[in-house]
Amino acid sequence: MDPQLKFDILFAMALAYGGFMLLRFWPRLQAKLLKVPFIAPSALKARLDDGEDILIIDVRMPHEFNGVLGHIEGALNLQSSQLAEKLATLNDELEPYKRERIVVTCQSNNRSPKAARILHQHGFSKISILDGGMSKWSRLKPND
Repeated sequence: MDPQLKFDILFAMALAYGGFMLLRFWPRLQAKLLKVPFIAPSALKARLDDGEDILIIDVRMPHEFNGVLGHIEGALNLQSSQLAEKLATLNDELEPYKRERIVVTCQSNNRSPKAARILHQHGFSKISILDGGMSKWSRLKPND
């Protein structure tokens, strides 16, 4: 095989892989740029067990919310695809909640960083993202 062709193929593969990785981690990078912290499942559980008032927004689809991984008790299910529209509709009604502590979760941190960015753009200031999403939360032991 021609060395230049080999190089071109490898270069194209590296570019494609780099593009894939950028798309895969773009939501997490955006969250980091907005300085939205990630909270460990065990830390969130401890805070909830201590009675801290935290609004959990689960941005998965309803069948995921009620599915195998379950959901955090008391969580609000707002699909990420509809979040911006819902926030725009409820704009003034949400004003009292904009300084409340909010944790956003999805299945594995693909959708929650985008939802956190949308919440941030709508004036919410105390937002965190559940690190590892419901995949990690569901692995917690009852006494963790």
